[in-house]
Amino acid sequence: AGSSVTLSCQLYSHSYAGDSCDDWIRSEGIQLFWVNQAGVKLTISDSRYQISAPGLCIITLTTTLLNEDDNR
Repeated sequence: AGSSVTLSCQLYSHSYAGDSCDDWIRSEGIQLFWVNQAGVKLTISDSRYQISAPGLCIITLTTTLLNEDDNR
């Protein structure tokens, strides 16, 4: 508890050969986002999480662990 952790997810696909990943993901209507253990989408309005998406094909989540997280 009290430690910060950062998770990063990046989409890789052979489907966008010749196009940029951002162009492909936009044309396919795909969106990357983080969910909690119950499957509820996390939003930047929740001050516990810092979510950044430097591009459409990569997203990071930073949070500080709490005791009640039980190492999950």
